Amino acid sequence: MSNKLIKYLSSLRFTILLICLLGLMFIIGLWVPQVRLVKDIYLEWYRNSPRLVELLDAFGLTTIYTSPITITLWVLFFINLGLVLWQRMPLVKQRIAISEAKIADPENAAGYPYRNSFTLPADFDGETVVAKLRKRRYTLLGNASGFYAAKNRLAPIAFVLFHVSFYLVLLGGLISVYTEFIAYLDLAQGETFHGELSRYNSSPSPKLPAFGSPPSASFTVASVVPRVVNYTPTSISVKLLDGQGQTHEVGINTPYSTGPTSFVFKHLGMAPHFVLKDFAGTVIENTLVKLDVLKMRPDTFALAGYTFTATFYPDYVLENGKRATRSMEFNNPVFFIAVERDGKKVAEGLVPKNGTLEFDGKRLEMQELRYWVRFYVITQRGLSILYLGFAVACIAVVWRMIFYKREIVGAVRESEGERLLVVAGRSEYYKDLAEDEFNKLFCKITGKSGEV
Repeated sequence: MSNKLIKYLSSLRFTILLICLLGLMFIIGLWVPQVRLVKDIYLEWYRNSPRLVELLDAFGLTTIYTSPITITLWVLFFINLGLVLWQRMPLVKQRIAISEAKIADPENAAGYPYRNSFTLPADFDGETVVAKLRKRRYTLLGNASGFYAAKNRLAPIAFVLFHVSFYLVLLGGLISVYTEFIAYLDLAQGETFHGELSRYNSSPSPKLPAFGSPPSASFTVASVVPRVVNYTPTSISVKLLDGQGQTHEVGINTPYSTGPTSFVFKHLGMAPHFVLKDFAGTVIENTLVKLDVLKMRPDTFALAGYTFTATFYPDYVLENGKRATRSMEFNNPVFFIAVERDGKKVAEGLVPKNGTLEFDGKRLEMQELRYWVRFYVITQRGLSILYLGFAVACIAVVWRMIFYKREIVGAVRESEGERLLVVAGRSEYYKDLAEDEFNKLFCKITGKSGEV
């Protein structure tokens, strides 16, 4: 019973069945909104069709990639791959092994398509031929009366390495998918982050890992120095100070990496520190506001029941009575702020750095102007395994295709007063090229094409 089960689990039919079933799971995952991947779409779908979504939830179809059936299929696939590799091992060992039993008559040896004979010079004996073959990195058994020689005899190991690489790629891919964390994080200059999940942006919502926890990272945004041209950051230097006191610089193409987690710069905004006071100077409320205003789009914030709409001018100038910016360089940064309460406009005016706006018996002060940056945060714990798998696969392919195995059987014989080297040869690939290679090899050994 166990032998039949092992035979079926390692069969090609079972492999094809698993691939088809896994493909079906992926198709379902593309059609049915998944909670982890598109949470917003899933929640909207649930509001519109609660009964249907509850039915799909009951069968695990809205969490298809982490459902028990999908995990079971992956486990069976790895078992299938492991059994196939294990069953091939004896054949690989047999092809690597060499013994004197492989010494055969070159004129009658089966499976050797290349056959030829070469006349040896008078000063050549059989041992010279054997020595020259060994010099050309052939592993040789026997002697001049009959020998077996193999070059790159370990080449079949490349077959095992290729299958191992496939295993590593699958394993690395699965670990990456099931431990993947993706989120966006907005931090202003001077803010410290300790890995709190609540600090990540709620829209789009973070993609949480199926297994494991969100990344643990701790750092402070020490400085942000941008250079903006035509509304777009052309270069930026964000310096981070980690928990060990080490400084790291983040650029447009230079993320901050800590373990399997990378913080990639995605966006730049303004972070003014506003303080709302009454006319007596008592602080009513103060906050550091992250405003997305660098593309000349107004953004809003709220203080003490008031709604403030802010438009930012990096290089403010008044032209023909209209507010404008001379350039996108931060030469004269000014906010134009409109104040509303209960839908009615209360006041509006310009607020530069350290400037004020008075309204309703209150005073809004901008005491500081900083930058904030948005990081794209991604964690993929299986990438190192995945890259190792690709590297092993490349090594296996190069080894198999270039350093392929060649085998020779031969003997030195006397015929009509001449000493002949009679040989038969074969190679794993490139039959025509192998014949040319064997001809050149033995012509050089016998001295017909110059010295060895």
